[in-house]
Amino acid sequence: MAQTQRLGGSARTKLILLLPRLRRFAAILAGNTESADALLRLACKNMLDGGRAFQQGTAFDLWAFGELHGEWLAGLRSHNNPISQGQGDPSAFLPADGPGETGKLQDIPEILAKLPPQQRSAVLLIYGDGFSYDEAAQILDAPSQTIVARVSRALGSFIERADWLDSTALAGASVEQLQQTNRQAG
Repeated sequence: MAQTQRLGGSARTKLILLLPRLRRFAAILAGNTESADALLRLACKNMLDGGRAFQQGTAFDLWAFGELHGEWLAGLRSHNNPISQGQGDPSAFLPADGPGETGKLQDIPEILAKLPPQQRSAVLLIYGDGFSYDEAAQILDAPSQTIVARVSRALGSFIERADWLDSTALAGASVEQLQQTNRQAG
């Protein structure tokens, strides 16, 4: 069993460098900036104080994202109405350089914000942060096939809501076909 210990200097530096990515993930989970900041503060405090020990040999970013997700789940479990926590803030999906995008892509944040948090978090981890399906499964404490299914459902919802997509390229595409494609990719 791993000992509980405070994070050392290099681990603290790694955590600081991960803060922008962790903040974005917290916003995706929490649904709004205020709740995201509170979630991130609590998770960082617990990580820094050794609430859950970091084990050597574990990828630090996987551990940190997993800890943040665990804090979010703990908060949901203690919330009176966890279902109400489902709506996201579209600004969490804007590009890092600002909301200057016009045209078809401006719908993407709205569409992503309407996805359930489990789908949003899986999509962000896979496509936003570049984690593999197995790494996302480890972070979200779910089987890899569950992550594949969440991403497939999210992509299916995205295709249904994005009326500007090239319908000839997507003709006949179904959620089942997307799941098959994602299984092959994962």
